[in-house]
Amino acid sequence: MPTITKTEKLTEGRVRMLNLWDTDQAYIIADASTAGLHLRVGLKRKTWHFYNERRLHGGRIVTSERLGHLPDMNLAAARKAAKVIAGRIAAGRVEPGKRKAAKFGAAMDEYISHLERQSERRGKPARWAGKVRSLSRLYLIPYWGKWPLAEMSGSPAAVRDWHAKVTKDAGPTTANRCVQTMRACYRHASRLNRSLPVALPTSAVVMNVEKPSQKALAFADFPRWRAAWSEIESPVRRAYHLFCLLSGCRPGEAARLRWIDVHDNEQSFTIPNAKASRDIVLPFSEEIAGALRMARDAAKEGAELVFPGLSYIDYRDAGLPMKGQALRHTYRTICADLEIDELITHYLMGHAPQGISQKYIATLILQNGPGMKAAQAKISKRVFKLLGLKL
Repeated sequence: MPTITKTEKLTEGRVRMLNLWDTDQAYIIADASTAGLHLRVGLKRKTWHFYNERRLHGGRIVTSERLGHLPDMNLAAARKAAKVIAGRIAAGRVEPGKRKAAKFGAAMDEYISHLERQSERRGKPARWAGKVRSLSRLYLIPYWGKWPLAEMSGSPAAVRDWHAKVTKDAGPTTANRCVQTMRACYRHASRLNRSLPVALPTSAVVMNVEKPSQKALAFADFPRWRAAWSEIESPVRRAYHLFCLLSGCRPGEAARLRWIDVHDNEQSFTIPNAKASRDIVLPFSEEIAGALRMARDAAKEGAELVFPGLSYIDYRDAGLPMKGQALRHTYRTICADLEIDELITHYLMGHAPQGISQKYIATLILQNGPGMKAAQAKISKRVFKLLGLKL
C-alpha cells in the first residue's frame, strides 16, 4: 500500500470532494473515527480498504481487505464494513487471505499421503491410494487444483455442473468416484483446518445410478475359456487363472498368496489380512492342489509368492474371455447352481456374513469345516467337468 500521508476524521462532504479531485500521485488517508479504515486515492479511482496489523504467538499478522470503490460505496457503508471485519478479528474469527487459503491441490496431496499411511498401518498395499491418485490426476486437479477449499464449499453449483461433465466424458461410475474422493478429501482437510466451512462442496450433487458388474462365464463358454487358457505360454499365469476360477478368490488376494500360506498337510491355504481385515483359512480340493503344483513346478528356487509377477489387474492375458473378478462371479454362480449352503458359500468366498457377530465366525467355520471341504470339492469337480479337464 502507498505511504499514509495523513490521518483525518473523514466526513461525507470531504469524501465527495476527494472523489471529484484528480491527483498526480497516489496516497492514503486513514479515517481517525474508524480504526483500520483507509481511503486510497489513486490516479484513476478511489478505493476503501481495511488494514490491520497485530502480533500473535510472536508473529506478525496482517489483515488487508478491499471494501469497495467511490462513489459506489459511501463513507457510512465503508465504516460499517470496516467495523464488521474489526469485530471478526476481535472475536478470533479471522478469515485467511487468498494467498494463505488452503488449496484443493495441497489438500489432495495430504489426503493421498493419509491413505498411504493408513494402508501401511494395516499392512496392506496402498491400492485405494493409487486409485485416488489416478482420479485426482485425470479429473480433479486439472479443474480444482488451484481452488481454495472455502471457495469450493461456497460453489456447490459449480461442483454439480462439473460432476455432470465428468459423467458425460468418463461415465457415471467414474464421476461418482470423483465426487466421493472430493468429499473425503474435504472432510479430511476440515479435521486439520477448523476455519473451513461446514457445508461440503458436493452438497448439490445428485449421484448417478450405478449397476454393479455381474459379468460371469456362462456354462456354454467354458470350452472357449479353456482353449484360450491353454494358449497362455507361462505356466504360472495358467495356474493363477485356474486357481482363481477354482477357489473364487479375489484376484488381488490370489496374486499376493505366498507359499508359507499354503498348508499341504491340512489341505488349506490362508489369505492373510484379507479385505475383511482378518486372516481367512480356506480348504483346497484336489483340483486346486493341481493348480498349485503347476505353479510350484514352474517357480524359481526361493520364490516367496505362489504366482510371482502377477497383478490383480492383468492385461497380458487379454485373450481370456473372462478373468479377474469375473471368475469370482463365475464361482458364485456355480455355488448357486449346485445349491451350496449360503453360509458355506459366504465362508468359501471370504465374506463375513451379515448379521453375525465377528466373535462367532471362527466357531462357525470350525463347525462347518467338513461341509466346507465337501462343498469345495463339489465345486471344483463341476468346474473341471465344464472345462473338460481331468486330474
